[in-house]
Amino acid sequence: MKQPDDLKNLQNFLSSQNIILSEQHFLKLEKYKSELTRFAEKHRIVSIKDIDNIVSRHFLSSFYFVNKIAPLVSSQDNILDLGSGAGFPGIILSIMLPNKVVLVDSIRKKTLFLSRIIKTLNLNCEVINDRIEIFSKKEKRLFKVVTARALASINDLIDLAQPFLFFGELHTIKGVDFKNENSGRESEIDLSYNTIEKSWLNYSDYLKNKVYITLSVKKSL
Repeated sequence: MKQPDDLKNLQNFLSSQNIILSEQHFLKLEKYKSELTRFAEKHRIVSIKDIDNIVSRHFLSSFYFVNKIAPLVSSQDNILDLGSGAGFPGIILSIMLPNKVVLVDSIRKKTLFLSRIIKTLNLNCEVINDRIEIFSKKEKRLFKVVTARALASINDLIDLAQPFLFFGELHTIKGVDFKNENSGRESEIDLSYNTIEKSWLNYSDYLKNKVYITLSVKKSL
């Protein structure tokens, strides 16, 4: 069942999942959606074909991260979002949670857009315009949670996220066939996954045939 791509419908659905959007949250999401639409047309921040599905695809999947991450972090924990692109899930996490979110992307026009959104919405974020491999050699901070969405295969994600995961977890959403991407890495990582909860699939079929994955580096490494 596909719901109209409408923030009010999303707000009602999220309320049924015990994710409450305050008036301030809603206004920030409205502004974010407006800016995404405007910049998509000019600068291809998101795909043109996704403009009519920003809420039911990108916002919805980002809120699934919120649903899973919110119980795990205290307000002092930093969150790292790898390959942030137009801000999914990093900007949504920052709107909904008090945590500082560090957004990393190698494409300058996308980090310029992220910086604009952060200033407009007064979010507690830091934007890094760099390749993840280079950033990981410079960065000394560790993170309780690292997120990635539509970034790379599981094997590549392990390599990209490992420098930041000495005590934290990587959270990502992948297709149900993700196990084909995880050849030979079982000794290095602890990985668990769950199918997307049925209520979310009833709202939108975008998350159909996907799983939510959490991954940590084994302490012996």
